[in-house]
This record gives sequence, C-alpha cells and structure tokens, in this order.
Amino acid sequence: MRNFYFILILTFSLSMNAYPQKDPYKIIDQLKLKFEKVKDYETNARIKIDVNFLKVPEAKAKIYFKKPDKIKMESEGFAMLPKEGLNFLPDKFLGEDITAIYTGSNVIDEDTLSTIKIIPNNDSSKVVLSKLWIDEDNSLIRKVETTTKKRGTFTVELFYGKQIHFGLPDSVILSFNVNNVPVPNSITGEVQTQSERKRKERFSGPMVGKVKVFYSDYKINVGLSDDLFDKKKNTGKETE
Repeated sequence: MRNFYFILILTFSLSMNAYPQKDPYKIIDQLKLKFEKVKDYETNARIKIDVNFLKVPEAKAKIYFKKPDKIKMESEGFAMLPKEGLNFLPDKFLGEDITAIYTGSNVIDEDTLSTIKIIPNNDSSKVVLSKLWIDEDNSLIRKVETTTKKRGTFTVELFYGKQIHFGLPDSVILSFNVNNVPVPNSITGEVQTQSERKRKERFSGPMVGKVKVFYSDYKINVGLSDDLFDKKKNTGKETE
C-alpha cells in the first residue's frame, strides 16, 4: 500500500511543472482561518434524494454541528443522507496528515478556481484521494471530489448565499457512485411494497444518484451542549 501512495505522489509531482505553481498549503491555511470563526451551528434542511433504484420522498431535517467533529441529524422519518453531505467544513479534508499538490485552475460559473489534490499520508485512511476546487478570493470550497478505498466516488458541490462570510452553504449537491451500501428495508420508515422489494432484489450494482440539500435558518455559535450529541441522552429520531 505504501508503494501505491509513493507512485501516486510521484505521478502528481512529475506533472506539477505543467502549471504555474502556488503553495497549496498557504491556500489551505486561508481556508482553515475562515472556518475558525464557526464553533457550532444548527440549521434546518430540506432534502431531495434521487437514487437509481429507490423512490424517496422529500424529507426535512434539523442538523447540529459542533467542532471538532460532532454531528447530529433529527429527521421526519429516515432521511438517507451520507455523512459527506452533513459536514462541509474543511477540517474533515485537511485536518489529518496529508500531502497537498496544486494542480492548476479551472473555470466554474465564470469563476477561476484553484484545484488542489489531497492525499492522506495515513495508510488507515478510508480516502484514497480528494480533489478540491477552491475560490481563493473568498476562501471557499466550491467543489470536492473524493475517491474512497471501498465505497466508490462522491462529489459535493457547494453554493453560497447569506452565510458566505462564515463559509456555510445555502445548498449542496452530493453526487455519488457508491459500492456496498446497506439499504434499509424502508428508506422512509414505512413498509415496502411488493414492487419495491422486487426492484431492490433485482438491483445488484452500485448505488448511483444525487442528494440535494437546501439549508435555512442557520444559528451559528450558539454554544451547543455536548449532551445534545450524546446518543444515550437522546431518544428522538435521528440518523448519523
């Protein structure tokens, strides 16, 4: 496995001369500096799910976050939202021991974004590689593409509005092509129909789809208690 990471890093290093070079670690430091202002938040979420073999109704949820990595979601029924769609602060991509490589720039929605590839140095990491599209002028992550060892690839696109000064998005689109995902008997907590069961039984490929999340009514740095995230002290509906 170490040889694989060495070859991966060497390949990117050899291609670096093709781009005018910037220091990726300075760009990352600016991202972290912006997000240091966010200690915790709570927000309402409206979730639309489009999966290749499931019909899922729109869901509503309440999401809580507290640094460094506490996340809780309370939902009406069961909302199938991968963790990648819950926490969009850069610590989860940049908090561990990493190798960062600047790979140039791309234009998205008429904005020129710097692209950085992130390789975890820890062999036990579940992530093989992440690519970030970064708006340097505003110190914002606009897009993330992550390849994992076992679960496939997912992409997160982030769209900003009222909370741009905190780096918190108004909406995200999570696209995924994921292997080996256990699907509960009912995504909504209701009894599956016979046709739904047969459709699931016929399906044997990866889960492919999109999740769109729209956030509203942010409450930032309100001093959320650790007890809120304690499973033993909470009996309401939630998913993690």
